[in-house]
Amino acid sequence: MKKELMPYYLSRAVLSIAFVLAFIYLGGATWMGVSLGIVSFAGFIWYAHNGRYLVDPSSPLTPLRRDARGKVIRDRAAVAGISVGGVAFFLLFLARNLLGWSVNLDSISLLVGVITYFVVSNFLYATPRDS
Repeated sequence: MKKELMPYYLSRAVLSIAFVLAFIYLGGATWMGVSLGIVSFAGFIWYAHNGRYLVDPSSPLTPLRRDARGKVIRDRAAVAGISVGGVAFFLLFLARNLLGWSVNLDSISLLVGVITYFVVSNFLYATPRDS
């Protein structure tokens, strides 16, 4: 762990503990809440060290910044996710009305859009930079 990121680590630990307490307070199982807290804190740590973000020590609680390439990738992935989610919603709507299927349009479409966002984002980050 980097010393200059210690305020970030502490703030994210507090946030993860808040997730755990909220989950348990709302009736979730304790073991599941603790597991989600650990996973969320691990995600925060991974974001700080995965190389996708620039570290700006001038703002200790929010030091992660995207460079120009990261912003372009985020925008492209968002457009792809929204577009594919919208097409999925339309196709599921047609299937429900024409074929009589009983499907939950919004949940499935949202899931398809989110998965598309992450797949496109990770693919674009994996491709080499243009020199």
